[in-house]
Amino acid sequence: MSDIVLALEYIPAAIIAIMAISNPFSTSAMFLILTKGMSHEEKLQTATRSSRYALYILLFFAVTGLLLFQLFGFGIGAFRIAGGILLIITAIDMLNPKPATEVSDEDRDIALIPMAMPFISGPGTIVTVVVLMSGAQDLINVDLLTGCIAVAGVFIGIITVVIVSKLAMKYSEEIFSLLGDEGRKVVSRLMGLIVLAISIQFIINGIGDVLPDYIRIAMEALEGMS
Repeated sequence: MSDIVLALEYIPAAIIAIMAISNPFSTSAMFLILTKGMSHEEKLQTATRSSRYALYILLFFAVTGLLLFQLFGFGIGAFRIAGGILLIITAIDMLNPKPATEVSDEDRDIALIPMAMPFISGPGTIVTVVVLMSGAQDLINVDLLTGCIAVAGVFIGIITVVIVSKLAMKYSEEIFSLLGDEGRKVVSRLMGLIVLAISIQFIINGIGDVLPDYIRIAMEALEGMS
């Protein structure tokens, strides 16, 4: 019975963890800023596609995350660094927005990058999903039913955060309607600074993840030469 209770507790824990890292409120703010100038229909289409892409990304890494990292020989650190670089590019664009006349249709396609990746399903969210799924798989080794419930909890968490993110994007205008144009400009630059800080932290964390391995390799090489 205690194993079943543990598995049932895994479901809300997974939802809360994925939701906290993904932060749908922040996603809605980014969506409102990056879709400025789009029609209502274009915004809805972008929100739908962003949510769908994010769902595919998170499900893909939930199922194959650890295996994929091992297969290609890179770890969580490399993924954090790559995500940080993507976020830096987005942050610079937010801090130095182009006039509407300079933005082409191709530049306005933000559904995959940066909305789905890295905002909804960023490195932190993906790492969280992979870690949660790893823990659920460990529970399978203890008890099959317990582990299956825990795995289902991770999938429920993914679906929940995608649905909430889509709703947050869909109603971003209503959420931030009280800000006004000047308020949105302030929020845009503020969020740009926040995203830049997050991106740098991702890179720092990534370097912190990979640096010990390189130090160990260097030390082993020095020992081999001595």
